[in-house]
Amino acid sequence: MFPVFWYQNMICKLCQKEKEIINSHIIPRAFFEFLYPEQEEKRESLIMISKDRYDKRRPVGSYEKLLCKDCDQMLGRYDDYAQQLLLKTPLSFYPNVGNLAYVINSYDYFKLKMFFISLLWRSSISELEEFSLINCGPFEERLRELILSNFIGSEDEFSIFVTKFDSENLEVKKVAEASILLPAKQKVEALNYSIFYLPKGYKIYIKVDKRMTPDVFFKLVLKDKKPLIILKKIDYEKSKEYRILLDSLK
Repeated sequence: MFPVFWYQNMICKLCQKEKEIINSHIIPRAFFEFLYPEQEEKRESLIMISKDRYDKRRPVGSYEKLLCKDCDQMLGRYDDYAQQLLLKTPLSFYPNVGNLAYVINSYDYFKLKMFFISLLWRSSISELEEFSLINCGPFEERLRELILSNFIGSEDEFSIFVTKFDSENLEVKKVAEASILLPAKQKVEALNYSIFYLPKGYKIYIKVDKRMTPDVFFKLVLKDKKPLIILKKIDYEKSKEYRILLDSLK
């Protein structure tokens, strides 16, 4: 006799309906593919690096069975938009501040913030080790509700500001733009933030806290009908992130 196999549906983490569940990327695959566009063999051994020298090797990024096909495709639209905007849009210097910040004058605020909200939620519900520091606790259900209702909340709810590492040393700059560190958590002015690293040197801050964003940072927060301001973090070689990379190489 031949063994009998059967397929059992699972519950989608987003819509919470019983459906066929597919492998869903946490950090979209396109962000990893950007690092090695013509080198398939390197994509198969990409490493995300952490301060504890815990380096995680995953084929073309981290994924697991979380979502049904419909929900995955819905989030995929925001993933596609974010990677096009962040990785392929030319940056200009923000006027009247020298070279301290970049600006993208026109972008879709809703799509970009929804991408970051969904990235935060996916990381929080993930059971993969590399996302263990991202735990939104009681905020997790609110994130799911926002995504499902196609609503991104107020500007200060899960407020986001974007920074970008840079260096006058071209070799160091290449390292900054070709590295992805593991997501982490960080206190900023006593508020709780989840931190995400993306190619091209991006470091993203997402507030996971009910308290209001301090005025000094609120100027940088993503806002509707306003340009996207990207704070330039100079001297990458002096950053803790660069030290983490050097330690991992040792």
